[in-house]
Amino acid sequence: MDNRGTTTARIMITNRQEPAALRYRGSMADARRKARTAAGDHADPGETGDGRALWNVEQSRSGIERGVKTSERVASAIVDDIVAAGLKPGDRLPNEAAMIDRFRVGRGTLREALRILEVYGLINLRSGPGGGPVVVAIDPRSVSRTFSLYLHLSAATMGELIETRLVIEPMVARFAAMHIGEADNADRLRDALRHEQSTTAEGGRYIDAANDFHYVLASLTGNRVFDVVATALKELYTTRIVGGGLASQTTEPSIRFEHQEIGEAILAGDADRAETLMRDHMNLYLGRLSAVDPNFAKSVIDWS
Repeated sequence: MDNRGTTTARIMITNRQEPAALRYRGSMADARRKARTAAGDHADPGETGDGRALWNVEQSRSGIERGVKTSERVASAIVDDIVAAGLKPGDRLPNEAAMIDRFRVGRGTLREALRILEVYGLINLRSGPGGGPVVVAIDPRSVSRTFSLYLHLSAATMGELIETRLVIEPMVARFAAMHIGEADNADRLRDALRHEQSTTAEGGRYIDAANDFHYVLASLTGNRVFDVVATALKELYTTRIVGGGLASQTTEPSIRFEHQEIGEAILAGDADRAETLMRDHMNLYLGRLSAVDPNFAKSVIDWS
């Protein structure tokens, strides 16, 4: 949720000169309003009673051509407000009446906008007394699920996902080594390594600890895009490996020692060694996966 982009649709009343496309839309809206008035209908969402457009839209050419729905514009404006206000997970958004007044749209449009944000995993719509839209932490599973939908529709395979991670994961280790001296990065990595070393093999818990090691590394890269993409792709991969029962067949408790070696290289700030060790580590386990299930790489990524 980055408010630096210039293509985000912003919904507001403004005195600035409207683009020609919106002036044209305004004249058409006026004609429709007169026709509806004769028929006894109400104004369109996004218009005042006198047919004035309620927003000025700054967006890319592709956005104009696509014809962005009002609910999507409202959803985008809500995200802008979340970022501008510095809202954190657990913070509540304004109530429905306040947002309807702010964006000058109907209840149905606002609720559709909120559902869009909920589907993307940005808010949680709580019911009952004291409920309403609440900001939630970015969950890689939500990003992963969105990825999986588009990848499934394009018939992308697990092999293609594996190839992508073979490029990304070694670079995650490199970037983590480059940024290990920042903030509490070193302490967080040491904590992850200690946790993995102390986790027993009982119940496959060592697999969860091994996955956590990769998630922590992604958060140490100093690059938020890298963090989200690497974590989402790891989640996409892990869900299918664990869900398919392949994790226990390809991953042994000794993985903790390989992670320890990678971690030590990162803690030493040795980016070259960290990258090389991670690439070797990835190739080792992918080789085991191919031996256990030769057809896994050919399978199409499911939407789940």
